[in-house]
Amino acid sequence: MVLQAELEARKQRAVQMILESGIVTPALDHDEAGLLLDWALAAVAEYALSTGDMGDKEANSHIRRGVKKVRRLMEMVNDVMVQWDDANREKMVRKLLQLLSAAKEGVSQAHD
Repeated sequence: MVLQAELEARKQRAVQMILESGIVTPALDHDEAGLLLDWALAAVAEYALSTGDMGDKEANSHIRRGVKKVRRLMEMVNDVMVQWDDANREKMVRKLLQLLSAAKEGVSQAHD
């Protein structure tokens, strides 16, 4: 079991990976992209915080896989929004985020 400080450092690295990975939301307006980014940061933080019983190498690999999954899900939201009409877009983003959270859990349990 790693110390809480190390878990926090892993969380910060995961968050930084998302923040530095480039824009994946060109079809979203500022508020919509903010919602998706908030979801993504929380999702990668969960991946990082779930590494408490892992060594550094295994934890880094787990976090990288998590960030890759989250980025792919973000891209999928963007792709859906490209095809969506302008009515109720923010409501749609919120619903998509709920679906993504459920999908992330299913993907995580199935593949990790």
